[in-house]
Amino acid sequence: MTDVDERRAWIALAAAKGVGEGIFGTLMATFGRATEVLRASLDGRLTAWIDEKRRIDGRPPISHTTLAELVSIAADPGVKLSAIDALGLWTSTPLDDDYPARLRDLDPPPIVIHGLGRREALTRQRAVAVVGTRRPTVAGRALANKVCSRLVECGATVISGLAVGIDGVAHAAVVERGGLTVGVIGGGHCHPGPRAHSRLRDEVVAAGGALISEYHPETKASKGTYPRRNRIIAALSDAVIVIEAPRRSGALITAHHALELGRLVLVAPGRVGDWAMAGSLALLRETPARPLVGPDEMVADLGYFDAPQGDEQDVALPAASRGSGRREPALAMLGTTERTVAKRLCAGPAGLDLLVADTGLGPAVVSSAVTMLLMRGWVNAVGPAYVAAGPLAE
Repeated sequence: MTDVDERRAWIALAAAKGVGEGIFGTLMATFGRATEVLRASLDGRLTAWIDEKRRIDGRPPISHTTLAELVSIAADPGVKLSAIDALGLWTSTPLDDDYPARLRDLDPPPIVIHGLGRREALTRQRAVAVVGTRRPTVAGRALANKVCSRLVECGATVISGLAVGIDGVAHAAVVERGGLTVGVIGGGHCHPGPRAHSRLRDEVVAAGGALISEYHPETKASKGTYPRRNRIIAALSDAVIVIEAPRRSGALITAHHALELGRLVLVAPGRVGDWAMAGSLALLRETPARPLVGPDEMVADLGYFDAPQGDEQDVALPAASRGSGRREPALAMLGTTERTVAKRLCAGPAGLDLLVADTGLGPAVVSSAVTMLLMRGWVNAVGPAYVAAGPLAE
């Protein structure tokens, strides 16, 4: 295996087909580090683990196809990594201090985010998603334009999915008014979405916004990837505004994710019997979503009447997660057992079983210590594995 550091190994491992958050977390919990997972793929330990799990559970935890993919990546991680580098993409992982704080509200958060453009666009103080149908009415387009214009005036970044329809209207309206917008695409950056939006994508980046994806650049969009990207749109935003949504619409998925995350959801009400508004009316009837009454009322609901604070409205990281050199003072604040577990996680991700084995502490003691560290925000869960965060992540 070509030598790569832990972060690059993490990114390469996440690029394997069939490795989502669940499998990724299980592998990290079992082998401790991404570099170790890659080594285990080559020296037979991964195969032995799969066989043992098949014997115990009656089915393998990883398919033959995924295993072959892991072996291929382990033999030469550079193949996957060079495809990212060739496109000039930046990558953010939960290991990084500048990983978007809002994404950590997802359980688990995306393993990686590959982006083009200004990565700071993901962490600005104000961010609102504007979503809706791919087949909007004239009235829907006009409302999306009006809403986005007002959001730009409020200094908010607009998040959407770069699909045709309301998404495209939202991005274009923001760019036209000199605002920042973030497009979350449903596939990898080699397959960024509708050809009709190729110019719009360039304009989003040129205006200081960003295009992001959790998928390796070579991943093609599918029926499964689009619903998954909607959770990222919801998480990156303080609120989600639904312009038009028929009974079956990806915008409804985004709205439900937002509600689960405790985000505000505003829905434009429409005429009874209008097919374009059937899903929107269901949201208002069946969920805590609130009606979008008008631009002024929207600003009041968002709490955006006051000017945003800070240069370029960037979100300030919590004091515990800013800068380096904070690990030792943070460790000194912990009790003996918490400090032992924290030190182990500073060395690399681990699941509960590995923490018990490496620290020599009892399962209940380790579980209690991890819970306390999670409550402090000094540890994050990635599937069944835990990674150092806040002041422990240097």
